[in-house]
Amino acid sequence: MSRTTARTAAMQMIFEKVSGGQGGEETLKMVYDELREGGVPGGRAVGGNEPDDEDREYITRAFDGVLGHLEEIDELIARTAKGWTLDRMALVDLTILRLAVWEILYDPDIPGSVSVAEAMEMTERYSDPDDKAFVNGILGTILREHEAAQ
Repeated sequence: MSRTTARTAAMQMIFEKVSGGQGGEETLKMVYDELREGGVPGGRAVGGNEPDDEDREYITRAFDGVLGHLEEIDELIARTAKGWTLDRMALVDLTILRLAVWEILYDPDIPGSVSVAEAMEMTERYSDPDDKAFVNGILGTILREHEAAQ
């Protein structure tokens, strides 16, 4: 399993949770069933694989981390997205932003540039490709500010 697949699963679980769903083990099973059938859009199928312990650990940390820091993450996104309110953003874009911001702020094992690059790929796969510039602009600003504060 790849980190890209685990990140995709985490994003989909967060999306479901903030949309009013459970976002738990059943969602993870559903996400991996879909990934087994069709793969990550633009990528390859996960075959018969299940998330391994490393994938599950990342997915759980990301899911719990985003939800646990949601208010702080949303405030940072809202402050950075000048002229935009969170409720005007496409939920998939907002979910991708939330996950990437969590990685930038709270997962020192993932370089910020990787978080931004993966967010760009997810935006291209799951959202309107024109939204890439919007997502990239917000994440680039947040990453630069975070790195300057370090």
